[in-house]
Amino acid sequence: MNILAIGAHPDDIEIFCGGTMARFGQLGHRLFHAVFTSGNMGDLHAAPDALAATRRAEAQAAAKLVDAQLIWGGVDDECVYPDEAQRTLMIDILREADPDIILTHSPDDYHPDHRYVGQLVFDSYHQKGLPNIPGPKRPPCRFGLTQVFYMDHPAGINFQPQEYVDISAVIGVKREMLRQHASQLVSMKEHSDADIMDMLDVMARFRGLNSGCKFAEGFRREEAFHRVKAYRVLP
Repeated sequence: MNILAIGAHPDDIEIFCGGTMARFGQLGHRLFHAVFTSGNMGDLHAAPDALAATRRAEAQAAAKLVDAQLIWGGVDDECVYPDEAQRTLMIDILREADPDIILTHSPDDYHPDHRYVGQLVFDSYHQKGLPNIPGPKRPPCRFGLTQVFYMDHPAGINFQPQEYVDISAVIGVKREMLRQHASQLVSMKEHSDADIMDMLDVMARFRGLNSGCKFAEGFRREEAFHRVKAYRVLP
């Protein structure tokens, strides 16, 4: 299967579904990491163009650890909107990956970039397979029955998982993926006093306690017409 993780920012995939992507990779599936924004506004000192280049290199290094193909959206950080131009971009991302499974942000996450990326995925889902949609550069992909899963919220706040993935065997890979985002680790500590390496561990352990294993990631299914399967697809 083709597995597509779509995060709003560099490091979102690693924090919220890096272990699940590692598990999918071990099972032989084809992986795609799509990062919708460049993360270019997320530092108090670095110039946006330089920061975007740094964040892209970090995202590429993290994706390489699980042999995932990186798709770079390049939208300015903090500037995600569900408009025509960004929907067209999202359609092209979906067409490039031709996914069987999508992991992305939930519609009630705390950050507007997260919420709008999730909405753009929802709004672009059907259009990825229609040949006459004006705007996209890529040809249509399969319609298929693509299952969409929403990733956990930061610190697990206001998120009740429906399904869990045991990532105990790949927690080291997940940690190493996030370590590639060195600029994020520094920036988040400086401007938000947030230790995201610690948050990764605490969330994974807590979701493991929820689900009877040592470390886990939690997800909610998107419950919508043509998007639900009657059997489990997560590893």
